[in-house]
Amino acid sequence: MDTISLINIIFIGFTTVFSFGLLLISLNSYRKSRNRKLFFVNLVLLFFFIKTLFVSIMLFVAQIANNSTLFILEVFDLLILIFLFIAVLVK
Repeated sequence: MDTISLINIIFIGFTTVFSFGLLLISLNSYRKSRNRKLFFVNLVLLFFFIKTLFVSIMLFVAQIANNSTLFILEVFDLLILIFLFIAVLVK
């Protein structure tokens, strides 16, 4: 296993756990406030978590051809998650 493959596994794992954590926080906030905006944020985070979970499974089940492309996509996905969460918190 080369270094970029190990970095991909760690980064994808972190992104999956981070997206699940954000989903739980968002679900708890929605449960308390019943804000319609948070409902849509929950949907986005749920779909994002499902996507990262699928990528995590595919990383171990099937060989993904280009590790550099996968790493760049995961960096952008993590940035999207962070900025989406910040956008919800900032009024």
